[in-house]
Amino acid sequence: MRQNDRSIGNNSYGQPQTDKSTHCAINGRVGRNEHPYLLLYHNIAIPAYFCYHIPMTALQQTPQSGWNITGHEYAIDRLRRALAAQQVRHAYLFTGPEHIGKTLFAHRFAQTLLCVGGPDLRVAPQTPCNTCLSCRKVMHGNHPDLHIIARPPDRQFILIEQIRALQSDSARKTLEGRRNVFIIEGAHEMNAQAANCLLKTLEEPEPDVVLLLTAPDPGLLLPTVLSRVQQITLRLLASTQIKSALQEQWGVDQEEAALIAALAAGRMGWAVQAVKNEDLLAERKAQLETLAKLPTAGKVQRFEIAQRLSADTDKTRSVLELWLLWWRDMVLAAHRCLDLTVNVDMRDILAQQATQVGMREAERMAHAILGTMEALDQNVNTRAALEVLMLDLPVIT
Repeated sequence: MRQNDRSIGNNSYGQPQTDKSTHCAINGRVGRNEHPYLLLYHNIAIPAYFCYHIPMTALQQTPQSGWNITGHEYAIDRLRRALAAQQVRHAYLFTGPEHIGKTLFAHRFAQTLLCVGGPDLRVAPQTPCNTCLSCRKVMHGNHPDLHIIARPPDRQFILIEQIRALQSDSARKTLEGRRNVFIIEGAHEMNAQAANCLLKTLEEPEPDVVLLLTAPDPGLLLPTVLSRVQQITLRLLASTQIKSALQEQWGVDQEEAALIAALAAGRMGWAVQAVKNEDLLAERKAQLETLAKLPTAGKVQRFEIAQRLSADTDKTRSVLELWLLWWRDMVLAAHRCLDLTVNVDMRDILAQQATQVGMREAERMAHAILGTMEALDQNVNTRAALEVLMLDLPVIT
């Protein structure tokens, strides 16, 4: 059965690159290769899944010709060159941290492949027109030649049945467009059977089929899959670029745009969600204030917080990701690098606690949170894992 197409709007995702040096970097003990939850932001470890898991929502804007994506110019140029030379590969893998725009980028590329607004209807244009019938169908999620595969909400993995459905659909002729395009969102969530089943399509693709995969990190996929796809990495955007986009495209005032751009840590998608959902920043602030009080709290209070967090497993992961970023900032504060911290509105508290906690304790806590997240991935009892983490927290008197 074909997966339901998801609607896609014209919002832009992306994230930060600063001009500052990285002499305050966390050493390699907390690095990308060691932990899948971390990536290097100017050699500083930050969570690969920053803060909140929020699905991309459609943002209605006036259609304009172009990719309509903030940042990622190098990746767009790479695909445009392939389109101009009519050398589109049969499979692409878009990688990068959550909320950086992988899904949006895949949809924009699919839209370009199916666009019929170019000078030659037989050839895909280098830029989608956003006005032809095909483009409008892609943006509204009802193009018959665009197929979306994602992990079902009630399942832990993308299943082999979904990949078999992909194979069945790929063997059929296109209904309207020049290609059958398949987007596998979160390809790293395929179980082993599904990944191995996909190999046959990757090894023997139909001439009019293009597969677009997304994943946070290429290391989360099988090597046999990686060897058969063209990898394109989406990088973090500069905070100034996010700030400008928020002001110009979403009408955010300068002060709020500066704060959101800093907190987004280079992810335009998170910044857009913070603009659209006013409760997001308020919830983040409340969680951080609770976290800041934990080192001075007793065991009873800590266990009460662990009990509350364990009641909602989805929220637990979001909170742990936020905590990981907080302790990353604590390490920077201990190194006297406050200007590189993400939580810019909490720098006074970070500076105060960093002098009491110290660099080694802050690094130890980052490792402890990573260990808790990995334990939860292995189905360890959530409350027990959080209670152990609470005992690992340093004590400030």
